[in-house]
Parts: sequence; C-alpha cells; structure tokens
Amino acid sequence: MKAESHKGVICTPDARATEAGMEVLKAGGTAIDAATAAGAVLSVVCPHMTGLGGDALWLLSDGRQVDTLLGLGQAGRRLPDAGAIAMRGPASAATTAGALRGWSMAHEWSVHRWGSALTWPDLLEPAIALARDGYGVSASQVFWQDQRRDLIRDLPDLTALCCGADGELLSEGTNVTRPELATTLEHLARVGLTDFYEGELATALAEGFARLGNGLTRDDLVATQSWHSEPLSIRYRQGTLFNFPPPSQGLYTLSALNALNHVDMAALENGGADYFHYLVEAIKAQLKERNRKLCDPAGGTLDTWRLLSRERAAANYAAIDPEVAVPWQEQGRPADTVWLAASDANGRTACLMQSLFHDFGSGCMVGDTGILWLNRAAGFNPAPAHANAWAPGKRPAHTLNPSAYLADDGRQFYFGTQGGDGQPQTQMVLATQLVDYRQSIDRALKAPRFLQGRSFFGSSENLKLERNIPPAVGEALVQKGHDIEWIPELSPFTGLAGAIAVHLDGCREAMHDPRGEGTALGQ
Repeated sequence: MKAESHKGVICTPDARATEAGMEVLKAGGTAIDAATAAGAVLSVVCPHMTGLGGDALWLLSDGRQVDTLLGLGQAGRRLPDAGAIAMRGPASAATTAGALRGWSMAHEWSVHRWGSALTWPDLLEPAIALARDGYGVSASQVFWQDQRRDLIRDLPDLTALCCGADGELLSEGTNVTRPELATTLEHLARVGLTDFYEGELATALAEGFARLGNGLTRDDLVATQSWHSEPLSIRYRQGTLFNFPPPSQGLYTLSALNALNHVDMAALENGGADYFHYLVEAIKAQLKERNRKLCDPAGGTLDTWRLLSRERAAANYAAIDPEVAVPWQEQGRPADTVWLAASDANGRTACLMQSLFHDFGSGCMVGDTGILWLNRAAGFNPAPAHANAWAPGKRPAHTLNPSAYLADDGRQFYFGTQGGDGQPQTQMVLATQLVDYRQSIDRALKAPRFLQGRSFFGSSENLKLERNIPPAVGEALVQKGHDIEWIPELSPFTGLAGAIAVHLDGCREAMHDPRGEGTALGQ
C-alpha cells in the first residue's frame, strides 16, 4: 500500500523495519536516523538479504542537492588460505564490510548538517530488542531458504541460522532469537560503531577471520573507509537523474537512460513492444560494457564524464536497431540486497542500500559475534588481467546503485531495487514510468517488468517478461529477435523495488514493491 503525508514517510522491505523508522521520525529524528534504525532492524530480521557484515550506500537529498556516501569494503592484503576466491564459504568472505563505516558517516551528517539529537542507543534499540527477545521468521526468508536448501546443508553457520532443533528449515512465523547479534549490537550502541573496525569488536572479528581462513586481518578492518562523493548525473527530459559513481554500476544505469534521451518515449505505447525493445537494447549494450570495464576507480581508467556525454549517448542510441535485437551472450550477475528510504518533515530524503552480495552472503558467521559476512569478493573477475581482478586492498565492482530524479519544476523521485543485473533494468522501467509517462509511484511499481539475463536460480540468459504484458507484445518482440520466457505477474525475480515521491504541494508518497512483503508508513 502507498503511504502519504505532508510530514515524514518511510518504506522498507519489512513491516518491522518500517515501523521502527516511523517511530524515529515521530521522535523528531531525521530521514537518515529513520533509515538507520530501519536498516539495523533489517540486519536482524532479514539475515538472508542484509546485515552488519555487509556493504552500504547512502543517497542523501535536501530537495536541491544530492550527495552520495559509500561504505564499501575492500580486499584483504592476502588471499584466503584456499589460495583463491570462491563463490561461497570462507574463501568468499575475503573483503571487509563497509556498512558500519557508511552508517557512521551518515550519522555524522545527520547530527552536524541536519541537526539530529539522536544517539546510537536511540537508533539501535529496536534492532537489539528484536535480536534479544525474538521475532517471527518472514515469508521472504522461508522462500530463500527453500531455494538454498543445499547451500544451507553444506554450511554449518547457515544450518544454525535457518534450521530448528529438529534440523528442518524454519517455517514462517517461527519465533527465533539471535542472542550473539544482540550482544554485538548492544556493545556498538554503548561504545560506538568505530569499535567494529578499531576496537574490541575488531579484535573479536579478526580472531574469527583467523579461524575461517578468509585472509582478512584486523589491519584490513582498520583500513576500511567510507567516503563522500559527488554523484554522477545526466539530464533526462526536464530534470536531472542522479546515481552512484564507480565501483557502483550506476554509471551504466545512467548511460542506458542517456541513450533513451534520443527516443520520444512518451510517443511510444506504454508497455508496448517498441517500449520494451528500446529499454532492453539500451541496457544490454551497457551491461556488456560494464562486464568488461567496471572496477575500483582507484585502479582503473574509467572516464565517467565522457561515458555520460551527449556524444556518447548519441552513439549508444545510434547503435540500437529499432527492429532487430542484438544477440545476448553475457554471463549474468545475480545478487541480493535491500533498498529502503525515508523523507522527513523538513523535506530531506535518505535512501539506503545494504547488501551481503548474494543471498545469505558467504554463509559464514564470524566468531561468536552473530555477524554473517558478505561474499562480495565473489564479485571480482577471476581473470588476472581483467580490470576487475582481485588485488590487495582493491574494491570489487558493485551492483548497488539507487537513483534520484529532481525535476526542473520541483518534483522529486527516489527509487531503487535489489537484484544484481536487474537493478538497472527495473530502474529504467521506474524512470520511464515516473518521468516519461508521469505515472504515480504505485502505478510505476506495479508496471510490468522485464529481466534480460539469468534470474537468481541459474535459468537461461534470455529475456524474461512478466505475464501481465500482453501476448501480442511478446510475439512482436520475438519477431525482433528476442528470445523470450514468460514469468509470473509481479514476479520477485524482477527485483523488490521501492519509491518515494515529493510533490509540489509538499505531499510525500512512499511505497515498496507489491512483489514482496515491504510496507510504507506516513507520519
């Protein structure tokens, strides 16, 4: 359901997180405070999607200026004991976790720029209470447990997290506690989040790393930093579209939409074959480019401003044949994360993306901290000469890339989604629905979607279409050369997105994706 208010709004993938964030807004907290409290709750109740042992990106706006904060971990100074990076298990837990560095920077922003008076105990208490006293297992966790049965059986830490005393997978609504995570959160609330990287908790994590043999050390934690960056942006119609700089794939989301600046999208039938063809062809070209070149900007040669230039957009558009689909032979990058956002009564918006990379991350808890570690190291390319190859201290290419759109007339839209390769694809649908077709956020989120490439579970590299797309549209796309597959209407395979709109009269709207369990509340 969509929420509306002339004060604060919030939307998240889980009702408990949404409620925690709304309580913070009611207590006078900022949008950053609300998103932090909600993100902490998600780190407890959505262990399959996010956690303290992950990465995080923040998109912040006062309605006039957009800023980005990046809390991303980096490779350790040495490879795991196994000698190479793996997809799961200890050898995949080989980058540090940047999320809490990002939370800390966002909190400082909230206090010093937005005037927050709330403290870490205020923001972490809802998460602590749930971890300590218990919560019901979500339908989302049950779904992902069922998809990852073999992985859960192979990794003891996931067995302990996802199975009951009888050894069976947890069922929806089963009350569980996470006492070790509660203790960790209580400690952080008391001494501050820097302790995760430089204090007593850092020492405990380092001891856990040594037992895992994932190659990380305490020095790697100390070296982990977050940073503020000017966002990337393009002119799109009568407004400016913002996204994140590398190592985020936001560059390629913007590049695809920049090419569509040369298409009169509003003149095309909304949801027709030409509509989908242009979106699919635009993003296919950018995903191919991304797979070859996206990397840590500290060690790469990406000329982002040239790639977002009008000349490059014109060339990308010219490469699209309106009648013929380009063959698709890329290897997909399924990944998982959460997107959440809040706007406060003072007109400020905070969007937060948190990720363990793949669902359940590495599958490894670190020591007795209750922290499930990310497998973002699996995002490195295994070819030594590749721009995104592993190197000591290097950050891997990232899929996280939420967007903001500030229209020249004062309207604002904030949106993002989980889903790896699906993130830019779903954001293209949302951007065109909101901007080109001037749809409300609820209609934009319900609009039919596509997914070019693999879904989360190893399907073929074809074009997937939700079944509420008319069959005639699918037939027309086949005639253009697309290899299509039908998936259910409102399929979670196309990502769990969310959006906030700020209108000219000051009304704020928020909604999370009808494809999942997300909720929105208005103050």
